[in-house]
Amino acid sequence: MVFVVQSLRAARARARGDAGLEARRALSPLVAAEHLLLGMALASGLWLMEAQGLGPTRARWLALKLGLVLFLLLPMEAMHAFIAHGWTARGLRRTQAPPFDKELSRGLGVEEMLRTLAVPLFGLGVPLILWLSFRKPF
Repeated sequence: MVFVVQSLRAARARARGDAGLEARRALSPLVAAEHLLLGMALASGLWLMEAQGLGPTRARWLALKLGLVLFLLLPMEAMHAFIAHGWTARGLRRTQAPPFDKELSRGLGVEEMLRTLAVPLFGLGVPLILWLSFRKPF
């Protein structure tokens, strides 16, 4: 959700000709909360699987779903957390107005590339994960 809001604000900021620094500063706590809540959701899922005695060898649909989460969602979120809490956060602390800090410019560019990559991957992967969760096809 925060990823979508950030994308929309970044597009609006590009249209206005600024980097939307205040909007990014305002969203920083939400980005941190998003990453924390995703970690909690994944941990609770692992706990529930353990409590029910499920494992990836029990059902092929579960193995595929876990593979998608491990090799699609986790790396993308880990990269987003690294960029948001590393490059972009440090740059936002040091930069008040243009010209921008080199680290902030790099972070914003890499974040834009990650967002461009995430749209088609999540557009295909998330519906597939949901379908596997509800239908349990095989």
